[in-house]
Amino acid sequence: MFKIPILYRYILREIFPPFCINLLVFCCIFLISKMLEVTKLIVNYQMDVFNVLKIVMNSIPSFLIFVLPMSIMMGILLALLRLSSDNEILAIKSGGIHIFRLMPPILCFATFGCILTLTMTVYGSPASRLATKRLLIEVVRSNLNVGLKERTFNDRFKNVMLYVNTINPETGLLKHIFVQDHRDSKVTRTIIADSGKIFSDNDTGRFQLQLFDGVINQVDQDQSSVYSVHFDRYYFNLDLNQLIKDAGKNKGKSFKEMTLTELKNSLKQSIPYNKYKLRLMEYHKKFAIPLACIVLSLLAMPLGIGTQTQKRSFGVVLGLIFFLLYYLLLSVSMGVAESSNLPTALCIWAPNGIILILACYLLFRAAKEKPFITLPFRLFWPFKKNV
Repeated sequence: MFKIPILYRYILREIFPPFCINLLVFCCIFLISKMLEVTKLIVNYQMDVFNVLKIVMNSIPSFLIFVLPMSIMMGILLALLRLSSDNEILAIKSGGIHIFRLMPPILCFATFGCILTLTMTVYGSPASRLATKRLLIEVVRSNLNVGLKERTFNDRFKNVMLYVNTINPETGLLKHIFVQDHRDSKVTRTIIADSGKIFSDNDTGRFQLQLFDGVINQVDQDQSSVYSVHFDRYYFNLDLNQLIKDAGKNKGKSFKEMTLTELKNSLKQSIPYNKYKLRLMEYHKKFAIPLACIVLSLLAMPLGIGTQTQKRSFGVVLGLIFFLLYYLLLSVSMGVAESSNLPTALCIWAPNGIILILACYLLFRAAKEKPFITLPFRLFWPFKKNV
Protein backbone atom coordinates (compact mmCIF):
# COMPACT_ATOMS: atom_id res chain seq x y z
CA MET A 1 0.00 0.00 0.00
CA PHE A 2 1.35 3.39 -1.04
CA LYS A 3 1.97 5.76 1.85
CA ILE A 4 2.56 9.48 1.47
CA PRO A 5 5.82 10.53 3.15
CA ILE A 6 5.53 12.62 6.30
CA LEU A 7 7.37 15.54 4.70
CA TYR A 8 4.95 15.65 1.77
CA ARG A 9 1.93 15.55 4.06
CA TYR A 10 3.43 18.31 6.18
CA ILE A 11 3.99 20.57 3.15
CA LEU A 12 0.45 19.95 1.86
CA ARG A 13 -0.96 20.85 5.29
CA GLU A 14 1.05 24.06 5.19
CA ILE A 15 -0.20 24.97 1.71
CA PHE A 16 -3.91 24.28 2.17
CA PRO A 17 -4.84 26.96 4.79
CA PRO A 18 -3.26 29.96 2.96
CA PHE A 19 -4.74 28.66 -0.29
CA CYS A 20 -8.24 28.66 1.21
CA ILE A 21 -7.76 32.12 2.72
CA ASN A 22 -6.51 33.56 -0.57
CA LEU A 23 -9.34 31.88 -2.47
CA LEU A 24 -11.91 33.40 -0.12
CA VAL A 25 -10.35 36.88 -0.22
CA PHE A 26 -10.00 37.00 -4.00
CA CYS A 27 -13.53 35.67 -4.47
CA CYS A 28 -14.88 38.43 -2.22
CA ILE A 29 -12.97 41.04 -4.22
CA PHE A 30 -14.43 39.80 -7.49
CA LEU A 31 -17.92 39.57 -5.99
CA ILE A 32 -17.72 43.18 -4.78
CA SER A 33 -16.91 44.29 -8.33
CA LYS A 34 -19.93 42.31 -9.53
CA MET A 35 -22.33 43.87 -7.02
CA LEU A 36 -22.53 47.19 -8.90
CA GLU A 37 -24.05 45.40 -11.88
CA VAL A 38 -26.42 43.45 -9.65
CA THR A 39 -27.46 46.63 -7.82
CA LYS A 40 -28.50 48.21 -11.10
CA LEU A 41 -30.73 45.22 -11.83
CA ILE A 42 -32.28 45.40 -8.38
CA VAL A 43 -33.01 49.13 -8.68
CA ASN A 44 -34.22 49.09 -12.28
CA TYR A 45 -36.13 45.81 -12.35
CA GLN A 46 -36.87 45.07 -8.67
CA MET A 47 -35.12 41.69 -8.84
CA ASP A 48 -35.89 39.45 -5.88
CA VAL A 49 -33.27 37.99 -3.55
CA PHE A 50 -33.49 34.52 -5.10
CA ASN A 51 -32.60 35.79 -8.59
CA VAL A 52 -29.80 37.94 -7.15
CA LEU A 53 -28.27 34.89 -5.50
CA LYS A 54 -28.60 32.94 -8.75
CA ILE A 55 -26.73 35.65 -10.67
CA VAL A 56 -24.00 35.78 -8.02
CA MET A 57 -23.61 32.00 -8.02
CA ASN A 58 -23.55 31.89 -11.82
CA SER A 59 -20.79 34.49 -11.91
CA ILE A 60 -18.47 32.48 -9.64
CA PRO A 61 -17.16 29.99 -12.26
CA SER A 62 -16.20 32.82 -14.61
CA PHE A 63 -13.83 34.50 -12.17
CA LEU A 64 -12.64 31.24 -10.57
CA ILE A 65 -10.69 30.78 -13.80
CA PHE A 66 -8.43 33.65 -12.69
CA VAL A 67 -8.77 33.29 -8.92
CA LEU A 68 -7.64 29.65 -8.73
CA PRO A 69 -4.18 30.13 -10.31
CA MET A 70 -3.67 33.24 -8.16
CA SER A 71 -4.70 31.43 -4.96
CA ILE A 72 -2.56 28.38 -5.71
CA MET A 73 0.54 30.46 -6.33
CA MET A 74 0.02 32.58 -3.22
CA GLY A 75 -0.81 29.53 -1.10
CA ILE A 76 2.43 27.79 -2.08
CA LEU A 77 4.43 31.01 -1.71
CA LEU A 78 3.07 31.79 1.76
CA ALA A 79 3.64 28.23 2.95
CA LEU A 80 7.27 28.23 1.78
CA LEU A 81 7.82 31.70 3.21
CA ARG A 82 6.62 30.44 6.59
CA LEU A 83 8.93 27.42 6.41
CA SER A 84 11.84 29.61 5.32
CA SER A 85 11.28 32.27 8.00
CA ASP A 86 11.18 29.60 10.73
CA ASN A 87 14.40 28.05 9.36
CA GLU A 88 12.58 24.82 8.56
CA ILE A 89 13.89 24.91 4.98
CA LEU A 90 17.38 25.16 6.42
CA ALA A 91 16.68 22.16 8.68
CA ILE A 92 15.41 20.16 5.70
CA LYS A 93 18.59 20.94 3.77
CA SER A 94 20.69 20.03 6.80
CA GLY A 95 19.02 16.62 6.82
CA GLY A 96 20.41 15.95 3.36
CA ILE A 97 17.14 16.59 1.51
CA HIS A 98 17.54 18.54 -1.71
CA ILE A 99 14.98 21.27 -2.40
CA PHE A 100 13.92 19.42 -5.55
CA ARG A 101 12.54 16.75 -3.19
CA LEU A 102 9.96 19.36 -2.16
CA MET A 103 8.55 19.54 -5.67
CA PRO A 104 6.25 16.42 -5.69
CA PRO A 105 3.70 17.71 -3.12
CA ILE A 106 3.78 21.18 -4.65
CA LEU A 107 3.27 19.83 -8.18
CA CYS A 108 0.49 17.52 -6.96
CA PHE A 109 -1.33 20.45 -5.39
CA ALA A 110 -0.78 22.56 -8.52
CA THR A 111 -2.07 19.71 -10.69
CA PHE A 112 -5.20 19.54 -8.56
CA GLY A 113 -5.69 23.28 -9.15
CA CYS A 114 -5.02 22.81 -12.86
CA ILE A 115 -7.73 20.16 -13.15
CA LEU A 116 -10.17 22.30 -11.19
CA THR A 117 -9.44 25.36 -13.34
CA LEU A 118 -9.75 23.27 -16.50
CA THR A 119 -13.18 22.14 -15.33
CA MET A 120 -14.18 25.79 -14.91
CA THR A 121 -12.91 26.82 -18.36
CA VAL A 122 -14.42 23.86 -20.23
CA TYR A 123 -17.70 23.34 -18.40
CA GLY A 124 -18.31 25.82 -15.57
CA SER A 125 -17.81 29.18 -17.26
CA PRO A 126 -19.80 28.48 -20.49
CA ALA A 127 -22.70 26.99 -18.53
CA SER A 128 -22.77 29.87 -16.03
CA ARG A 129 -22.65 32.52 -18.76
CA LEU A 130 -25.54 30.88 -20.59
CA ALA A 131 -27.58 30.53 -17.39
CA THR A 132 -26.98 34.19 -16.50
CA LYS A 133 -28.02 35.27 -19.98
CA ARG A 134 -31.30 33.35 -19.79
CA LEU A 135 -32.00 34.65 -16.28
CA LEU A 136 -31.45 38.28 -17.33
CA ILE A 137 -33.75 37.85 -20.32
CA GLU A 138 -36.46 36.42 -18.08
CA VAL A 139 -36.07 39.20 -15.50
CA VAL A 140 -36.28 41.92 -18.14
CA ARG A 141 -39.17 40.22 -19.90
CA SER A 142 -41.23 40.04 -16.72
CA ASN A 143 -40.24 43.40 -15.19
CA LEU A 144 -39.53 45.70 -18.12
CA ASN A 145 -42.33 48.08 -17.15
CA VAL A 146 -40.82 48.39 -13.69
CA GLY A 147 -37.62 49.70 -15.26
CA LEU A 148 -39.51 52.72 -16.60
CA LYS A 149 -40.08 55.77 -14.43
CA GLU A 150 -43.15 57.96 -14.52
CA ARG A 151 -42.70 61.57 -15.69
CA THR A 152 -39.04 60.91 -16.41
CA PHE A 153 -37.12 60.94 -19.68
CA ASN A 154 -35.86 57.35 -19.92
CA ASP A 155 -32.69 56.98 -22.02
CA ARG A 156 -31.86 53.33 -21.30
CA PHE A 157 -32.99 52.45 -24.83
CA LYS A 158 -30.32 53.01 -27.46
CA ASN A 159 -30.87 56.25 -29.45
CA VAL A 160 -34.44 56.46 -28.17
CA MET A 161 -35.81 58.89 -25.60
CA LEU A 162 -39.01 57.69 -23.92
CA TYR A 163 -41.31 59.69 -21.65
CA VAL A 164 -44.35 58.18 -19.91
CA ASN A 165 -46.72 60.25 -17.82
CA THR A 166 -48.46 57.39 -15.98
CA ILE A 167 -47.79 53.67 -15.54
CA ASN A 168 -50.42 51.29 -14.22
CA PRO A 169 -48.47 48.80 -12.08
CA GLU A 170 -51.22 46.17 -12.24
CA THR A 171 -51.97 46.09 -15.98
CA GLY A 172 -48.68 47.57 -17.25
CA LEU A 173 -50.62 50.13 -19.33
CA LEU A 174 -48.68 53.29 -20.19
CA LYS A 175 -50.55 56.60 -20.54
CA HIS A 176 -49.57 59.76 -22.46
CA ILE A 177 -46.39 58.58 -24.16
CA PHE A 178 -43.74 60.65 -25.89
CA VAL A 179 -41.01 58.95 -27.98
CA GLN A 180 -38.12 60.60 -29.79
CA ASP A 181 -36.32 58.25 -32.20
CA HIS A 182 -32.74 59.05 -33.31
CA ARG A 183 -31.77 55.58 -34.57
CA ASP A 184 -31.56 56.91 -38.11
CA SER A 185 -29.03 59.75 -38.25
CA LYS A 186 -30.79 61.32 -41.26
CA VAL A 187 -34.36 61.03 -40.03
CA THR A 188 -35.79 62.16 -36.70
CA ARG A 189 -39.14 60.74 -35.58
CA THR A 190 -41.30 62.08 -32.79
CA ILE A 191 -44.19 59.92 -31.65
CA ILE A 192 -46.97 61.02 -29.35
CA ALA A 193 -49.54 58.43 -28.25
CA ASP A 194 -52.44 58.36 -25.82
CA SER A 195 -51.54 54.92 -24.41
CA GLY A 196 -49.36 51.91 -24.97
CA LYS A 197 -47.93 48.74 -23.56
CA ILE A 198 -44.56 46.99 -23.65
CA PHE A 199 -44.55 43.29 -24.45
CA SER A 200 -42.13 40.64 -25.64
CA ASP A 201 -42.43 38.51 -28.74
CA ASN A 202 -41.67 34.92 -27.72
CA ASP A 203 -41.05 33.90 -31.34
CA THR A 204 -38.38 36.50 -32.06
CA GLY A 205 -37.23 37.18 -28.49
CA ARG A 206 -37.54 40.95 -29.10
CA PHE A 207 -39.37 43.68 -27.18
CA GLN A 208 -41.93 46.01 -28.70
CA LEU A 209 -43.82 49.08 -27.57
CA GLN A 210 -47.43 48.84 -28.76
CA LEU A 211 -48.87 52.37 -29.12
CA PHE A 212 -52.52 53.38 -29.50
CA ASP A 213 -54.17 56.50 -30.88
CA GLY A 214 -51.26 58.75 -31.72
CA VAL A 215 -49.33 60.71 -34.32
CA ILE A 216 -45.87 60.34 -35.89
CA ASN A 217 -43.94 63.46 -36.91
CA GLN A 218 -40.95 62.67 -39.13
CA VAL A 219 -38.25 65.12 -40.24
CA ASP A 220 -36.13 64.08 -43.22
CA GLN A 221 -32.96 66.21 -43.35
CA ASP A 222 -31.83 65.00 -46.80
CA GLN A 223 -35.12 65.83 -48.49
CA SER A 224 -35.83 68.83 -46.23
CA SER A 225 -39.34 67.56 -45.63
CA VAL A 226 -41.67 66.92 -42.71
CA TYR A 227 -44.28 64.16 -42.55
CA SER A 228 -47.12 63.68 -40.08
CA VAL A 229 -49.03 60.39 -39.82
CA HIS A 230 -51.95 59.54 -37.53
CA PHE A 231 -52.37 55.95 -36.36
CA ASP A 232 -54.73 53.84 -34.33
CA ARG A 233 -52.12 51.19 -33.51
CA TYR A 234 -48.35 51.28 -34.03
CA TYR A 235 -45.57 48.83 -33.10
CA PHE A 236 -42.24 50.31 -32.07
CA ASN A 237 -39.22 48.01 -31.59
CA LEU A 238 -37.13 48.62 -28.49
CA ASP A 239 -33.35 48.19 -28.12
CA LEU A 240 -32.51 47.66 -24.44
CA ASN A 241 -29.49 49.08 -22.65
CA GLN A 242 -26.08 47.59 -23.18
CA LEU A 243 -26.23 45.15 -20.29
CA ILE A 244 -29.53 43.60 -21.29
CA LYS A 245 -28.72 43.83 -24.97
CA ASP A 246 -25.55 41.82 -24.46
CA ALA A 247 -27.52 39.25 -22.49
CA GLY A 248 -30.50 38.87 -24.75
CA LYS A 249 -29.82 40.18 -28.23
CA ASN A 250 -28.85 36.87 -29.82
CA LYS A 251 -30.76 33.69 -29.31
CA GLY A 252 -27.71 31.66 -30.26
CA LYS A 253 -24.67 31.08 -28.12
CA SER A 254 -21.69 33.37 -28.19
CA PHE A 255 -18.26 31.78 -28.43
CA LYS A 256 -17.72 32.27 -24.67
CA GLU A 257 -20.91 30.31 -23.96
CA MET A 258 -19.95 27.33 -26.12
CA THR A 259 -18.74 24.06 -24.71
CA LEU A 260 -15.37 22.73 -25.82
CA THR A 261 -16.97 20.45 -28.43
CA GLU A 262 -19.18 23.24 -29.79
CA LEU A 263 -16.22 25.61 -29.96
CA LYS A 264 -14.10 23.04 -31.75
CA ASN A 265 -16.87 22.33 -34.27
CA SER A 266 -17.41 26.05 -34.88
CA LEU A 267 -13.75 26.37 -35.91
CA LYS A 268 -14.43 23.96 -38.77
CA GLN A 269 -17.26 26.11 -40.12
CA SER A 270 -16.94 28.85 -42.71
CA ILE A 271 -16.92 32.04 -40.61
CA PRO A 272 -15.24 35.47 -40.99
CA TYR A 273 -11.54 35.49 -40.18
CA ASN A 274 -11.84 37.86 -37.21
CA LYS A 275 -14.48 35.63 -35.58
CA TYR A 276 -12.35 32.59 -36.32
CA LYS A 277 -9.36 34.14 -34.50
CA LEU A 278 -11.47 35.06 -31.46
CA ARG A 279 -12.82 31.53 -31.19
CA LEU A 280 -9.37 30.02 -31.68
CA MET A 281 -8.02 32.28 -28.93
CA GLU A 282 -10.81 31.17 -26.61
CA TYR A 283 -10.06 27.52 -27.44
CA HIS A 284 -6.39 27.82 -26.49
CA LYS A 285 -7.16 29.90 -23.38
CA LYS A 286 -9.24 27.01 -22.02
CA PHE A 287 -6.00 25.03 -21.70
CA ALA A 288 -3.33 27.73 -21.30
CA ILE A 289 -4.84 29.36 -18.18
CA PRO A 290 -5.28 26.07 -16.24
CA LEU A 291 -1.69 25.09 -17.04
CA ALA A 292 -0.60 28.41 -15.50
CA CYS A 293 -1.36 26.83 -12.10
CA ILE A 294 1.63 24.52 -12.53
CA VAL A 295 3.87 27.18 -14.07
CA LEU A 296 3.16 29.73 -11.34
CA SER A 297 3.66 27.11 -8.62
CA LEU A 298 7.16 26.43 -9.98
CA LEU A 299 7.82 30.17 -9.82
CA ALA A 300 6.57 30.35 -6.23
CA MET A 301 9.12 27.79 -5.03
CA PRO A 302 12.33 29.86 -5.43
CA LEU A 303 10.54 33.02 -4.30
CA GLY A 304 9.50 31.31 -1.07
CA ILE A 305 12.65 29.34 -0.39
CA GLY A 306 15.11 32.15 -1.11
CA THR A 307 13.48 34.84 1.05
CA GLN A 308 15.00 35.78 4.39
CA THR A 309 12.93 36.33 7.49
CA GLN A 310 13.14 40.12 7.42
CA LYS A 311 12.08 40.14 3.76
CA ARG A 312 9.00 37.96 4.14
CA SER A 313 6.51 40.69 3.30
CA PHE A 314 8.53 41.68 0.27
CA GLY A 315 8.36 38.07 -0.95
CA VAL A 316 4.56 38.29 -0.93
CA VAL A 317 4.65 41.56 -2.85
CA LEU A 318 7.08 40.07 -5.34
CA GLY A 319 4.79 37.07 -5.82
CA LEU A 320 1.88 39.39 -6.62
CA ILE A 321 4.08 41.32 -9.03
CA PHE A 322 5.02 38.16 -10.91
CA PHE A 323 1.39 37.06 -10.94
CA LEU A 324 0.31 40.41 -12.40
CA LEU A 325 3.18 40.09 -14.86
CA TYR A 326 1.73 36.82 -16.11
CA TYR A 327 -1.71 38.29 -16.74
CA LEU A 328 -0.16 41.37 -18.31
CA LEU A 329 1.72 39.10 -20.69
CA LEU A 330 -1.51 37.19 -21.35
CA SER A 331 -3.39 40.42 -22.15
CA VAL A 332 -0.62 41.61 -24.45
CA SER A 333 -0.41 38.25 -26.20
CA MET A 334 -4.17 38.25 -26.78
CA GLY A 335 -3.95 41.70 -28.33
CA VAL A 336 -1.05 40.62 -30.53
CA ALA A 337 -2.86 37.44 -31.57
CA GLU A 338 -5.95 39.42 -32.55
CA SER A 339 -4.20 42.20 -34.46
CA SER A 340 -1.23 40.44 -36.06
CA ASN A 341 -0.59 37.51 -38.37
CA LEU A 342 1.42 35.58 -35.78
CA PRO A 343 0.16 32.08 -34.96
CA THR A 344 -2.64 32.31 -32.40
CA ALA A 345 -1.43 29.28 -30.44
CA LEU A 346 2.07 30.75 -30.13
CA CYS A 347 0.74 34.05 -28.78
CA ILE A 348 -1.61 32.49 -26.21
CA TRP A 349 0.96 30.00 -24.92
CA ALA A 350 3.88 32.46 -24.91
CA PRO A 351 3.20 33.80 -21.35
CA ASN A 352 3.32 30.27 -19.95
CA GLY A 353 6.62 29.68 -21.74
CA ILE A 354 8.16 32.92 -20.49
CA ILE A 355 7.13 32.33 -16.87
CA LEU A 356 8.30 28.69 -17.09
CA ILE A 357 11.76 29.73 -18.29
CA LEU A 358 11.98 32.34 -15.53
CA ALA A 359 10.82 29.81 -12.92
CA CYS A 360 13.37 27.22 -14.02
CA TYR A 361 16.17 29.79 -13.93
CA LEU A 362 15.29 31.00 -10.42
CA LEU A 363 14.74 27.44 -9.20
CA PHE A 364 18.16 26.25 -10.31
CA ARG A 365 19.79 29.36 -8.84
CA ALA A 366 18.01 28.66 -5.54
CA ALA A 367 19.06 25.00 -5.66
CA LYS A 368 22.71 26.03 -5.98
CA GLU A 369 22.19 28.60 -3.19
CA LYS A 370 23.27 31.40 -5.49
CA PRO A 371 21.77 34.90 -5.58
CA PHE A 372 19.13 35.33 -8.26
CA ILE A 373 20.75 38.48 -9.65
CA THR A 374 24.45 39.14 -9.81
CA LEU A 375 26.20 42.40 -8.91
CA PRO A 376 25.62 45.32 -9.08
CA PHE A 377 21.92 44.50 -8.64
CA ARG A 378 22.67 42.07 -5.83
CA LEU A 379 23.00 44.92 -3.36
CA PHE A 380 19.32 45.82 -3.92
CA TRP A 381 17.98 42.26 -4.24
CA PRO A 382 16.22 40.85 -1.18
CA PHE A 383 17.15 37.22 -1.77
CA LYS A 384 20.35 35.74 -0.42
CA LYS A 385 21.44 32.19 0.05
CA ASN A 386 20.87 30.60 3.43
CA VAL A 387 23.91 30.42 5.65
